[in-house]
Order: sequence, then C-alpha cells, then structure tokens
Amino acid sequence: MGVGNVFQTGRTGMMAAKAGIATSGHNITNSNTEGFSRQRVQVASETPRPGPGTGNYIGSGVRINRIERVNDEYIEKQIQNGARDLSNLEEKDQSLRQVEDIFNEMNGEGLNRLMAKFFNEFRKLANDPNSQAVRESVREAAHAMVTDVHRLNKEVSEASRHIDAKIEGYVGQLNANTRELTELNQKIKEMEVGSNRTQIADLHDRRDLVVKNIASLVNVTTHKNEKGDINVEIRGVGPLVNNVTAEQMSVFRSPRDDEGKVENALDVKSTGQTGTLTHLLKGGKLGGLLEIRDQTLSSIGDRLDDLAYTLADTVNSIHKEGFSRDGVQGLMFFKPIAGKEGAAEMFDLSDSIKASSQAIATAAQPDSPADNRVAIAISGLQGMRLMADGKATVDDFYNSIVSDVGVISNKNRSTLNQQKNVMTQLNKMREQISGVSIDEETANLMQFQHSFDASARVIAVADEMVKTVLDLKRL
Repeated sequence: MGVGNVFQTGRTGMMAAKAGIATSGHNITNSNTEGFSRQRVQVASETPRPGPGTGNYIGSGVRINRIERVNDEYIEKQIQNGARDLSNLEEKDQSLRQVEDIFNEMNGEGLNRLMAKFFNEFRKLANDPNSQAVRESVREAAHAMVTDVHRLNKEVSEASRHIDAKIEGYVGQLNANTRELTELNQKIKEMEVGSNRTQIADLHDRRDLVVKNIASLVNVTTHKNEKGDINVEIRGVGPLVNNVTAEQMSVFRSPRDDEGKVENALDVKSTGQTGTLTHLLKGGKLGGLLEIRDQTLSSIGDRLDDLAYTLADTVNSIHKEGFSRDGVQGLMFFKPIAGKEGAAEMFDLSDSIKASSQAIATAAQPDSPADNRVAIAISGLQGMRLMADGKATVDDFYNSIVSDVGVISNKNRSTLNQQKNVMTQLNKMREQISGVSIDEETANLMQFQHSFDASARVIAVADEMVKTVLDLKRL
C-alpha cells in the first residue's frame, strides 16, 4: 500500500465528515419546515486494498452511499388520512358556528317569540275587537315576524354564498396542488435515474406535503407506480393525477337540483369527467362544505319556506272569510304564496293590511263590532299541529330547526375534538421518527467536525511521510 492510498483514505474521511456537517446543518435550518424529514448520511467502508504480506488487506477509507430521509410511509399515510378527516370537521365546524349565530336568540327576540307575540296580539284583539291600538299592535307584531323570517332566510342564503366562495377558492388550491404534484413527479423521475436510484430527500418531502394538502381538500387514494410516480384518485370519481398529467377542476353556477343544491349555487366539474362532481366529492374541506351547503343549509331553507307558507296559507284561509272593521270580506292578511319553494323570501303582509290596520278582519259576519270569532280562530292556530304532516305546531317546528342545528354542531364538535387528539398523537409519532432534534444535530456537528479534523490530520501525516521519503532519496 503506497503513501498515495493514505492520502485517499484521509480525503474520503474529510468528504464524509463534510457531508455529515452539511446534512446536520440542513436539518437544523429546516427544523421548522412543514413536512420536513430529517436526513442522515449513509456511509460504508471502501473496498480494502492488498497490503504487505500474503493475503493481507488494508482499508482504503469510506464512501458516501446516499443521503437518506428518515421517514415512515405508514405514519405518513395515517397523517394524510387524519388530515383529510380533520380538515373536513374543521370546515364543518366553522360553517355550523355561523349557522348557530343565525339562530342565536340571546337577545330574546327570536322567531319563536315573535310568532308567539303575533298570536298573543290576536288574542288581545279578540278581547277588544274595536281597539285601534290593539289593531296597530297586531300589525306591528306581524311585521316583526315577517322581518325576522326574511332575516333568517337572508342569512341562511348568505351562509350558502359564503360557502360557495370558499369552494371556489379550494378548487383553485386543488388545481395548484395537482399541477405541483405532476411537476414533482417529473422532476424526481429526471433526477433519480439509473438502477441505483438515490432519493432526492427534499423533493420527496415536498411531494408528500403536496399529497397531504390534496387529501385535506377531498377524499383521495394514492399509490406509487413502477416508475416511482405518485398517482392520485378521488374516491368514487376517478383519476386526479396520473403520472405527469392532472385533471383540472372548475366551478360554475347552475339551477337547483334534487340532491339539495339550491338555485344558482356552485357546481364542480372536471376536465376528464362528464357531468358534475358536486355530489360525488366527499371528505376533506370540499366535502365538508358541500355537505353543510347541500344538506344542512338546504334543509333549513326548505323548512323556513314550509313554515312561512303554512303561516301565510292558514292565516289567510281564516282571515279571508271574516269581515274587516269597514265590513269588507275576502281580504288577505298575508300576501298569497303559490307554493312552498321560495316562500320565506316572498312572505309579507298584504297590501291592504300594510295600508290600514282597519283591514284586519275580526268578525265572522258583517256589521258586528263585537264579533271576535275570526280573531279567536287565528289566535288558535298557534296550538294546532299544522306542520310536519300534522305532527307539530309552528312553535315546535321552528324549535326543531334550532335544536337540529345545535345537535349537528355539537356532534361535529365532539368528533372534531377526538380527531384533534388523534392527529396530536400521529404528529408526535412522526416527530419521534422524522423530526429534527436540535440537541442531537448539534452533537452530530461536533462529532463530524472532530472527524473532519482527524481526517485532515491523516493527510498531514501522509504529507510528512512523503517528505521523509524524498529526504531519504536525497541522501
């Protein structure tokens, strides 16, 4: 073994130590980078060379095999699925909190109390049908009830439009992530060539993070093909990313459908699919938003329409048979509504009632100032089971809407808290495996520094040996 081999041994040691220092420094600087997996240098001894004597071999240094990422694919898959469920629950929680605020009756003037006040004012009118002041109170109570129905309907519609705006934004994010995934698939494939494919650790970390982001938006399955590309499919729909090509999503407004989507709400479609995907997208942020919009909010809107239509129709059916204070029969108390669809928006006092409280009918026959039978009949509607196929009063029906919102919200919040705990545990497990310990990396830096210094010393010794040999030759 010549002196030159000693130089080579020292040189490989310095290179390995230098790679270790660079890798530890890289780990430290990325300790707060989302999705980063710590890296380590995998080294192996070089092939030994023949030495003095028969059958003797002397080591010739160290070689760097690869820079590997410390990563557990099973844990990453669990985190991906957990992120999907957590994002879904968080989006629903935010939307449900907004819905709860709509029905928050802390100020004591919720629709159920306004309806009760409306019927109570008719009871007062039945006791004094000739009182102008009570007639005005009836009209004001009716106006307040109509106004609150409009408020509820408007705020439910605004909540739905707010969800549409978020859906459009998330579709844009989904497209950006799928494009980035195809670019990463291509880049990784280009850089990892040959039979001994060496992973580009940072690119793999970034790709895993992009896949996690996609999974947080919609329920997907992922798998690697034989070329190492990550392909993504939307469950129940089909391919989203295939090798280096990606489907692109878009949104458009469309008419009401039979599955809960309201008039002019956003539909989702894909370049590679015929028809819409709106009711096929489940899980993740998009699935959560679509569920709240097309199930919870749509149901609330339909029930408000049902309530408004029933109030208008039943009150009008009694009121038009009575006589006003001026002896006029056939007057409507509320504007007639043709059907339940859109009834909450159309719910309003009739023009005759708006013009004068004298148009309020209390008598069942003309020229009977003391006749209060119509007023009594209208006030009696409060206790009748007019809603839900004769199973609920108007008060019960409205209270069931508020109650259902609370039940759905509390159930989702409870599941959300459980999912947060699950994600906390999964992230702790990932941190133990892939996370960066500043103390450990600092210790590694010192170790690699000493190794570098020692390898440099080997070269210095080899240099002294060469000088000694040269001096001998001069003698």
